[in-house]
Amino acid sequence: MRILITILLLIVYTSVNSQPKKITAETSIQNVTIFSSGARVERIAGVNIRSGRSEISFGGLSNQLDQQTVQLKADANVTLLSVQTTKDFLSERKLEDQEKEFIDRMSASKDKIDTDQKLLEVYKNEEAILVKNQAIGGQTGVKTIDLKEAVDFQRSRLTELYTRELEIQKRLVVEQQNMERYKLQLQEFSKKKDSISYIVTALVESKENRIVNFQLLYNIKDAGWYPTYDVRVNEINEPLAILMNANIFQRSGETWKNITLELSTGNPKDNATPSELLPWMLGFYDPSVLKYGPSVQGQMTGRVTDEHGEPVVGASVTLKNSKAGTVTDNDGFFRMSNMPKNGILSISSVGYESREFMGSVGYITVTLKPSAQHLQEVVVTGFSSDFASAPGASAMNYKKKVETIQTIVVNTKYQPTATIYKIDDKYTLESDGKTTTIGIRQLDIPAIYDYYSAPKIDPTAFLTAKIVNWQDLDLMSGEVSLYYEGAYLGKTYVDLSTMSDTLSLSLGRDNAIKVSRKMIKEYSTKKFIGSNRTDSKEFEISIRNSKRVAVNITILDQIPVSVTKEINVEDVKTPEAKIDKDTGIATWSISLAPVQEKKLSISYNVKYPKDRKVQLE
Repeated sequence: MRILITILLLIVYTSVNSQPKKITAETSIQNVTIFSSGARVERIAGVNIRSGRSEISFGGLSNQLDQQTVQLKADANVTLLSVQTTKDFLSERKLEDQEKEFIDRMSASKDKIDTDQKLLEVYKNEEAILVKNQAIGGQTGVKTIDLKEAVDFQRSRLTELYTRELEIQKRLVVEQQNMERYKLQLQEFSKKKDSISYIVTALVESKENRIVNFQLLYNIKDAGWYPTYDVRVNEINEPLAILMNANIFQRSGETWKNITLELSTGNPKDNATPSELLPWMLGFYDPSVLKYGPSVQGQMTGRVTDEHGEPVVGASVTLKNSKAGTVTDNDGFFRMSNMPKNGILSISSVGYESREFMGSVGYITVTLKPSAQHLQEVVVTGFSSDFASAPGASAMNYKKKVETIQTIVVNTKYQPTATIYKIDDKYTLESDGKTTTIGIRQLDIPAIYDYYSAPKIDPTAFLTAKIVNWQDLDLMSGEVSLYYEGAYLGKTYVDLSTMSDTLSLSLGRDNAIKVSRKMIKEYSTKKFIGSNRTDSKEFEISIRNSKRVAVNITILDQIPVSVTKEINVEDVKTPEAKIDKDTGIATWSISLAPVQEKKLSISYNVKYPKDRKVQLE
């Protein structure tokens, strides 16, 4: 009997010890690598495990966690048997004191609305009773004094009822507005997504009792960073000052407290599979439509932001009366190719008022206003601009107070497919989606300053800065804020993927360079010879340098290019200019001393059948 009991106790003991020991690990975020889209979080935890098998739970993880990216590492000789990621439906989102305050306010406001609605209902019922009982005295009539008293009472009481009803209705309007504001503010709090929704459970086996340091790595989706630049020029004989800013945001549900940040130019969402080259089917085309068609204007890029300068993600950008359209990316940027002349763009997003405007080639910033039903009070951190861009706004000479962002210590590491900026300072980033701007690089770059003007389109001289061998600077495509001689000129966008060896930045118009273009009428004639007609055109371009320093300027004009044998362009005269035969673009590169004026000329004849119509100019 004793032997049987001993065997049973041994079986129970063995069974108990064979069950994994359950351990809950407390982790802390040590380091975060932020990609252009998404981020990689590194957590660490010291766990006291005993010999045998242990089931370790790492809780409190982001609800934006990508389960396929989870990795678990240990600094000891332990065997990792399995790793499982599950959602934690039992945890509750932690409420902040400010959020609790708004919940209490909303509850109190709801109580006031309910009370006033009931009170209004009581007054309405009393009003109905008074109105229904206006017939007094029956068929026998009523004395004059009694009638007067009854009328006075009814008038006085109804007046009092109407006054109180009006007061209640006004209070209800105010409280309902407050209720909507509280709801919208609570939606802002909910963007922090502090809900704990993922647990990583690891089954490990150890041969000894010891403390094991674990490293838990995983990617989260709703985070990222994008670069912006401040470009400043004081004098055209000084280097170009470029400040590179990193704009960081995250809505991971985790508060990244006092962590080390690394910014990567890579994107784990990019397709890692090489593209396949398909057969090129060659067919006929109409060059007048595809190459020289007047309807196609060029490429337009831009950025959509709210009133605080924050990007509007997923905004719809469509070209009216066509199927062309796109949406803004995580940083609010969009691109529209083959923009037609006089094309109307429509930009809309949920919670904002839609905007329509005439599109143009180049870069713009579009600001959307909250719609009336979505107005709210929002506290915004980071940097914003008071400059509301519109088509042509980049050429405005708009003065504003310039706030300098100091750069921090950043170590740059180069990987085969990405550049890493490691920030030495510690940062705390809340899970609210607000943008934190950090100045990470300050560069003083020698530049070649040149002016540019196409007076046929716009008789204005634009200052440009050209940077040679910009590839050595490790820059990225991004939005650029331009400053010249202390004046804020506006914004542009630099797409480095389309740049050549020389990076050119437009620094806005300079009114000290006067440019004009006029047609010399006495040389513009119409001749009829046989079945043909000849139109002659000659123009004079005048450039004057009113500055105290010499300048270089490039002037562009054009002659028409025929796409049919019936139209001939003859007697082209463009002294000192270089002409591109394919496009007809005439280019002058000239130097002007201080207070010097120079005149250029361009002329041509166009011969075509007199029974046809050709539009010139």
